[in-house]
Amino acid sequence: MEKNFLIYTTPKSKEFSQTIADHLGVDLGVIYSERFSDGEVYVRFDQTIREKTIFIISRINLPYENVFEYFLTIDAAKRSSAKEVVCVIPYLPHSRQERRDGERTSVASRMMADIIQLAGADRVITLEMHTNAIEGFYKVPVDHLQTTSIFAAHINSLQLPDICLCSPDFGGLKRIKQYKKHIESELAVINKERLRPNQVSHMEIIGEVSGKNVIIIDDMIDTAGTLCKASEIIMEHGAKSVRAYCTHGLLTGNAIERIEASPLESVCITDTIDRQFTSSKIKVASSRILFARAIENILCNRSISQLNNELLG
Repeated sequence: MEKNFLIYTTPKSKEFSQTIADHLGVDLGVIYSERFSDGEVYVRFDQTIREKTIFIISRINLPYENVFEYFLTIDAAKRSSAKEVVCVIPYLPHSRQERRDGERTSVASRMMADIIQLAGADRVITLEMHTNAIEGFYKVPVDHLQTTSIFAAHINSLQLPDICLCSPDFGGLKRIKQYKKHIESELAVINKERLRPNQVSHMEIIGEVSGKNVIIIDDMIDTAGTLCKASEIIMEHGAKSVRAYCTHGLLTGNAIERIEASPLESVCITDTIDRQFTSSKIKVASSRILFARAIENILCNRSISQLNNELLG
């Protein structure tokens, strides 16, 4: 493994990043960061990073000051003569806005890609993008990790009979087909008509869920309105139980209250979002070893695409 590298983190992501550094057996550097009285962000590296490969780990979920702090950190690394800047971003904000869905709208995920690269990123590692099309916005290598190895093992450990994997939309069909390779199950998909962001007018299930233990697989939970409505419809169609596995737990607004009041037996998310909450139904699975293994593979010039298979054993 290459030795000429350093692992850094922004201050708010120190606890998350420390586990990754410990797995790699290296010290964790923390970016010096402060806010001026008007809210302006200032960052600095407190040691030389000249000609080093720098991995900068940060959970940059909103507010936007986290995102901008990260942009400044990339720029500081590049201006400090780092050999290569590798951005480790567990959750990429604005991933849902990857295309124009009407007139006079922006493509926010393309803007994120442009700014990250303009700041000086040489490579990006992230987990479970909303769509693979986002990779096309980058001219630098993007290592798009999957949650399959984390969630599939957990689902199999439940030893549930009559499993049916369910995608909340047609865009997620490819995702649940990957899970089916490791889980004996049937498949279903929910066809939904959306009025506006976070508001669905109509849902219908395509596939048989009656008598099944249904597991909804998705890339994120925001307000949880769609997820909870889907769980109600699934139970109305005769399912034995319904659970959900969603990578990014944004959990905004009344999401937790909705989940607690829903038919969902449990919801499993990963720790890609810096969010504190209390819930009897929501479980958190760690993504940290997955990121550590991805960094190892990069340093050893091993395939990232085979990482899921390695972890699934």
